Amino acid sequence: MKILFRADASVRIGSGHVMRCLALAQKLTELGAECHFVCRQTDGNLHDVIRQQGYPLYILTRATDEQQDATGTLQQLTQNYPLLVVDHYALAQQYCSAMRQCCEHIMVIDDLANRQHDCDMLLDQNLLPQAEQRYAELVPAHCKILLGPRFALLRPEFYQPVKHRQPNHILIGFGGSDEQNLTSLAIKALQQLKPERFTADIVIGANNPWRAAIEQQVACLPNVQLHVQCNYMATLMYRARLMLGAGGASHWERCICALPGLVVTVAENQQATTAYLDQLGACVWLGQAAEMSAEFFAEQLCYYLSQPALLDKISQSAAGVVPADAGTPLVAQQILALVRGLNGNN
Repeated sequence: MKILFRADASVRIGSGHVMRCLALAQKLTELGAECHFVCRQTDGNLHDVIRQQGYPLYILTRATDEQQDATGTLQQLTQNYPLLVVDHYALAQQYCSAMRQCCEHIMVIDDLANRQHDCDMLLDQNLLPQAEQRYAELVPAHCKILLGPRFALLRPEFYQPVKHRQPNHILIGFGGSDEQNLTSLAIKALQQLKPERFTADIVIGANNPWRAAIEQQVACLPNVQLHVQCNYMATLMYRARLMLGAGGASHWERCICALPGLVVTVAENQQATTAYLDQLGACVWLGQAAEMSAEFFAEQLCYYLSQPALLDKISQSAAGVVPADAGTPLVAQQILALVRGLNGNN
């Protein structure tokens, strides 16, 4: 079975779309599928990461709208696909309808619920109140909808046995591109803390535009280690006591690792889910990126590291959000059922 993925990464939109598609592609490959990718040529793309994982890649050099995107893709394809997976905020009904001439089934990964889709399956892994109604008028009647963190697309590493946490160990990660350079603010916050009271891991993407400056900052902190485009995020999360980072897909990584998170929303579409998780006690929403400062980060890190009972409570709440026996394997089962014409169960 051949599956085509359409997703992009860039400095502006981040790496989340491509990374969660790679997690799904890895599981489907284990089950015997052959996965291909289509991506635009962008500043901050993850083309090398896709190729390093062994997936054939088609590159679009011009795609200013949905129709042009579909036309450019169809011109490059030399075969039909039983399934197309689309994870892209700028592509919706028009793109998918055009792609049906070479793709029998279409799956959309979304979390905006703000446009019409022509698809047979839709996945929104976010946790929101009354989520069942979000797509009622946006997808065809036959479309199978997968909602909530039960279907979170996580890499296999997150399903490994839990590791031991290190006391006062902080993990910092604001996504692959970190367009607002919150990582630099966080490092300045660490510089304000007493070094004997903490250790830290900092994670950035290979295409982070501030990489050189961040490397210089970290070099001055002997108890801090920088990780660039790491493929062992679960290991870092399982050993951390507290994480400072962005919203988005990392919510579900933190939750399955039972890691308390101080969360900054870096995009509008992250706010509703982050606010709800904060309400459930599964994270602490610090606010939006524009409101942050190094001094504020330092204050928050000091406070929560000094409150072990509170961190334990947040950890317990987070652990109940993402079932350890679901996630990517369950989504893969649903996809196979769709392609084979079976009636998969939610």
